[in-house]
Amino acid sequence: MPSPRRHSPFSRRGILALSLQAAGSMIVVGAAEPAASIAIPLRRDDPARYQNFVVNWDAGTELLCAVVSTPADYASLFHPAPVIGGKKPFAPPDEAFTKEQLLVIARVVGGDGKSVLAIERVVEKEGALEVHLDDRPAKTPSTFTVKQAALAWIPRRDGGRVTFVANGEAITTLDPADGTWIAPALPEPETVE
Repeated sequence: MPSPRRHSPFSRRGILALSLQAAGSMIVVGAAEPAASIAIPLRRDDPARYQNFVVNWDAGTELLCAVVSTPADYASLFHPAPVIGGKKPFAPPDEAFTKEQLLVIARVVGGDGKSVLAIERVVEKEGALEVHLDDRPAKTPSTFTVKQAALAWIPRRDGGRVTFVANGEAITTLDPADGTWIAPALPEPETVE
């Protein structure tokens, strides 16, 4: 003889009500958490690959930060440095800017070579990018200075703010779509009359 069915202490309605309450709690908790960040793929580039130099800017100890989206932006930021027997290109090929943008950071540092300047990672949060930098200028005195630069290519974006974060502290925010692709602004080129 089959055993009689046991009745669950929870009715179907009770289970449904508990499930809805639990789901509602998760939604409330999820809304209070900060937005998740998405890692953006980047490809670091060696500035020594190109036969050029970063133009002068009113540097002091300030970092120069840029989101280079066009060959014209690149030509504004880097000047060719022709040398006899030099075979390196002056700039990346123009086609590189059709699918990618170049992140650039530069600093004037002592020439002893002990400074660190690197683009560590790029993340997207709520449609804006954060570029995280490792910025450790050397503390020892030097008899000369050089411009140190770090470059990284990211997939091309149409719009959106880009905040540069050095050692955990936001230092500048750019918006290339609004024409703010570099900070500090470069001096106007001098014209000969």
